Amino acid sequence: MNSKRRNFRITFAVSVVLLTAIAFFLVSVMDNLPGARIDMTSNKLFTMSPAAARILKDLQVPVQVKLYITPADKMTTQMRNLERDITEQMRNFEQVADGMLEFQVFNPQNDEDMQKTLADKGIRPFQVQSIEKDEMGIKLIWSAITIAYKDKPEEVLPQVLPQSLFTLEQDIIGPVYRLTREKAPKIALFGPKKPVDQQLAMMYLQQGMQPPEPTEQYAQLSQLMSQGHYEAVPIELTEASPVPEDADALVVMAISQLNPRQVYEINRTLRRGVPVIMGMQAHEYGYSPAPSGGWTIAGQGVETGLESMLAEFGLTVSEDHFMDTASEVINLPREVNLGGLRMQTQEPVRLPIQIRVTEAQMDQDSPLVNRIGAIFYLWGTPVLSDADQLASHDLKATDLIESSDNVWTEPWSDGPVTGAMLSPEGKTMTGAQPLAVLVDGIFPDTFEGEEIPAWPQTADPAAADDPLSQMQATPPPVEPQPGKLFLIGNAKMFDDNILAAGQNALLLLNAVDFLAGSRELLDIRSKTLTQRVIKPVEANQKMVWRFVAVLLVPIIIAVFGITRAAMRRKRASRYREAITHSTHSVG
Repeated sequence: MNSKRRNFRITFAVSVVLLTAIAFFLVSVMDNLPGARIDMTSNKLFTMSPAAARILKDLQVPVQVKLYITPADKMTTQMRNLERDITEQMRNFEQVADGMLEFQVFNPQNDEDMQKTLADKGIRPFQVQSIEKDEMGIKLIWSAITIAYKDKPEEVLPQVLPQSLFTLEQDIIGPVYRLTREKAPKIALFGPKKPVDQQLAMMYLQQGMQPPEPTEQYAQLSQLMSQGHYEAVPIELTEASPVPEDADALVVMAISQLNPRQVYEINRTLRRGVPVIMGMQAHEYGYSPAPSGGWTIAGQGVETGLESMLAEFGLTVSEDHFMDTASEVINLPREVNLGGLRMQTQEPVRLPIQIRVTEAQMDQDSPLVNRIGAIFYLWGTPVLSDADQLASHDLKATDLIESSDNVWTEPWSDGPVTGAMLSPEGKTMTGAQPLAVLVDGIFPDTFEGEEIPAWPQTADPAAADDPLSQMQATPPPVEPQPGKLFLIGNAKMFDDNILAAGQNALLLLNAVDFLAGSRELLDIRSKTLTQRVIKPVEANQKMVWRFVAVLLVPIIIAVFGITRAAMRRKRASRYREAITHSTHSVG
């Protein structure tokens, strides 16, 4: 007996030693192997896109990425794993780049020299709310990334938070791509200034003062292009400020009357194969507080001068009042009288001319729009295509954005917009209408057979003798090239006041990326977390869901309970009968 026990103990001890040795061996070997990762997110946010992999593999000179972060033991609870998560993704980038991306982690918490250097780069610690045990406080932490390449200015991400992990690929690979490309694409931007109201100008003149200068409406477009690392070139589309011959794309915000020469220059740009992004506004609206409450709405038509050129292509931007039940709320200022004091308040206003377009209304097969959650299509109208006219010029149009199904139109007229026009009651819904189209092909010369329009007369007589001016007055003929036109029936949505609404800015930047050739950036950006939008629910649908939640579920549970109780009673009855029968049999 003792011998068997001793043999068992020896066998058990040897087995434990062997298994431990095997475990250590496997750990030491497998520790050097790349780990397997499974991305369970619906958008595959943690799976490197093919475009990002191509950019990293094409690197010829090392790029330095540095993470400045507070150590995990001094972080707040929700940010304790941030360094580990960032490092894990960066090691993946390093592996794909094959040594051309160098990643380092630094702790600036107690290093005053490093903190001063970071401050010069615009990096500073920031406050984060901390909940430790039963205390709530504020911690000052560091979490920033810099990206350096050759002698170019560093790219800086001043705050990297846990939610930044979803966009880390875009935030890192995007700057790497922009820093390493040979030349930043040049984007020409034409956004006319807002003219001064004529009545206001007359008031200034009557008082012997000079009227104010026209105000910028699209100044932020240059900032947006600069953020995308494009070379933004604002132009006035005049003889002195034409479309640059080396422009990679032209952005036109058509919100006022263009002269024939400006239309010719846009047509010539399309003929040269330069992509054009055009927002075209058919009309604008003014809001005035009504004395009895509510608002008075007045419309004013906009003639851009581009209508005939687009019609020749086979495109028309509708001029009718365009209404959509999928509307957005805007806050308008109103003065109120409270106890003799006049105060400025903000009043929410929802009208069908303030259109909201969601992800479901965009072409999910197009990288230009397929990850945009929502845009604010303020005062916009449909873009209508004539298939026969387009085909006659071998042009192909693809609808990228549509309205909802519940839309209606009213014939256009300048002046007040009545409540009956704004109400969907009794209206015939026209169904979903195209709001933005992408047109491909060689665009026709709409001035063929005509004399080239002259530039408006300049106020400077000496300019007429300028050789450069004379050359621009009679531009050389162009060799037609295949081009692209992204036409959207709205320019208001991109002005300085509305650009930040929804994802209007992202739409414009996507269009530039798509048309100016930066497809890699577009593919990477399409992976960012989409803004999910709760779709509106009709009244009958609400009633169905109320019935399901309030009545149907309890009924199902009650039926299940009653059925189960009945079955248990039957089983108990059969069991008692079996016991009784067996007792009688034994007796």
